[in-house]
Formats: sequence, C-alpha cells, structure tokens
Amino acid sequence: MIKILYIEDDLMIGKSTFRLLKHEKFNVDWAKTGLEALDLLFNHVYHLVLLDLGLPELEGLEVLKHIRKKTDLKQLGVIIISARDQSRDKIQGLRLGADDYIVKPYDFDELVARIESVLRRGKLTTIEEICFEVGDTQMFPKTRKVLKQGKAVELSAKEWAVLEPLMMYPDQIFSRQALEQKLYDWDVELNSNTIEVHIHKLRQKLGKDLIRTVRGLGYCIETR
Repeated sequence: MIKILYIEDDLMIGKSTFRLLKHEKFNVDWAKTGLEALDLLFNHVYHLVLLDLGLPELEGLEVLKHIRKKTDLKQLGVIIISARDQSRDKIQGLRLGADDYIVKPYDFDELVARIESVLRRGKLTTIEEICFEVGDTQMFPKTRKVLKQGKAVELSAKEWAVLEPLMMYPDQIFSRQALEQKLYDWDVELNSNTIEVHIHKLRQKLGKDLIRTVRGLGYCIETR
C-alpha cells in the first residue's frame, strides 16, 4: 500500500483531504507542524509527501530542504500544496526539489492524478505495491526488501522464508512444523532446532520483541 505523509496545519482542509486520501486507499500519516513532519520522516518510510508551506515551528520550504539533504530521502516524491500562487513561489519550490506544485483551493481528483504521476516517475511499479508492515518493520515481497525504522536489513534466504508468513499473517500463530515447511525447498536435512536458530537471528536483526514465542504452540508477530 502506498504510504503518504500529509503535512498541513489547517484543520478544516486537513481533515477533509485526509479523509479523502484514506478513501482512495492510501495509507496516510498527518503532520500538523514542520518539526512533527521531520520526526515522522526520519523514523518512518513514505512513498510521497504532500507539503504545505505555511507551517508552524518550521516553514514548509525548510522541511523540503531537510528532505533533499538527507541521502535516503533524496528520491522521495514531494508535492507542494499551497495558497501561494505567485510564479516566484512555484519556481522556488520546484528549484528546491519539489516534484510538483498545486495551488489551493484544488480539485481532489486532480490531486490524486498528480500523486499517481509523481509515483510513476519515482519508478514505483504499481500504485498498489504490496507492503506488509508491523510497527517499524516493513516487508516488500516483490523486491524482497526488509526495512527496520526505514533502514534496509539484510536477511538470508532462509530467514526471509521464516519471516514472510509471520509478516503476511500477523497475530496468527505458526507452529514450528509449519515454518519448517517453508525451508524444505532447500532439500537439506533440518535439525531439531533449525527454526529456533533462524528466529534468534531474526530477533537480533529486527528486535527481540517483533516475534513472540507462544509456549507449546509456535510463533507469531502481534499487532496489538
């Protein structure tokens, strides 16, 4: 699912746009100040930012500068949404790295079309790219990528095979035998503690609290 950070301090505009974005099946976080936006950006992964300019605490263009300075955010799509309609404002925003600029008030269908356009330019293969997310851990099956707090985590093929069903079906308990089935493709003899070893390695890489041991039953990743 496409994840968007929406940055807007006007509560009336914000509530309306936030609701409509959710209706379009986007996963949306809403920040109401510039500093709150940076905190979210530095601790979560987003596909796109919708950025107002007249923000409290930290002005929108300053937020944009921070985004473009950070190496892992340089390719992040940014659309400015502002009531500032002068050419000089648009030029400044685009020169600082915005991918598009929309003037308020705007047509929501046009906003969605521009979001899709920026996402395509960002080389997302589909607007419905699959991402399984629990807490600060994200798994992208198509690219076989795992992120922890926005940073890539290297997993072995067997670690991936064990983690994938747990992330795909959170809150569901998988027995050791069920997880062992995921490893049979390697055509190697499995030791009695093979799953425990891989679970231990996953906890080392992704945090000890991500995967829970359910005594006598197996393992699960809880969303609660």
